[in-house]
Amino acid sequence: MWRWRNTRFTAFGGGIEYVTGGWTFSGELARFNLLGLDLDYASLAAEYRLNNGVSLGADYTRFDLFGTDVDLKSVFGYYDMGEYTVGLAIGDSSDLDDTVYTVFGSWDVSPTGTVGIDITRIENETLVSAFADYELDAYNVQADLITTEDLDLVSVGGGYSFGNGFAAIGSLSYFDLAGLDGTSVTVGGQYEFTEGANVELSVGRISTDFADVDHVSFGLNYELGNRTSGRRTLGNVISSATGSFANLTNF
Repeated sequence: MWRWRNTRFTAFGGGIEYVTGGWTFSGELARFNLLGLDLDYASLAAEYRLNNGVSLGADYTRFDLFGTDVDLKSVFGYYDMGEYTVGLAIGDSSDLDDTVYTVFGSWDVSPTGTVGIDITRIENETLVSAFADYELDAYNVQADLITTEDLDLVSVGGGYSFGNGFAAIGSLSYFDLAGLDGTSVTVGGQYEFTEGANVELSVGRISTDFADVDHVSFGLNYELGNRTSGRRTLGNVISSATGSFANLTNF
């Protein structure tokens, strides 16, 4: 067995949401670099909430994957029934051969816990992404599943607060990429130096049949609040599903 060390990965990203009257405007921007290979994505969305609980909107997502650009324009609608949300999105792109369809839904199982699923049909493949988020004062847990023809990924991550701004964080993940199986484990710590802002440091290992990758991750996070929109763009799905994997992304 041979080993890679000092693997280089950087990630920058964030999102914003603005609500005024019945309108919700949102945007995201992220950039990843792994060993010199870049992945960029950006999205913009606008939606209007009707008085009957129905929201209608449109979003635009752009991916630049290792030099290949994809622009996806979508219209969507969803129905918010309080604890439950169900919706449908239809997207089109000149870079893709087929129309992209997404059915999505979520359930607020408690005031601080949500589970949801997105089923996307893209380029004759079905992408399924499911998530669960649960948060209390002392701890939080996030679980994600993403599966398609050549990829299966299951991740569980979370943290426990000791008080005075200090918390322990960690994640455990399994993936199968075109027959290549692997696991990822991370452990670390986090310090919240002001409300909504924290720094974190973690160490981890990604293990496959062919190699082990040891890594150290440093992060700076600033969050003012949670998303209110029931619609996740394709960028949301990808960043959420990989968020707890190796403590890499969660924008």
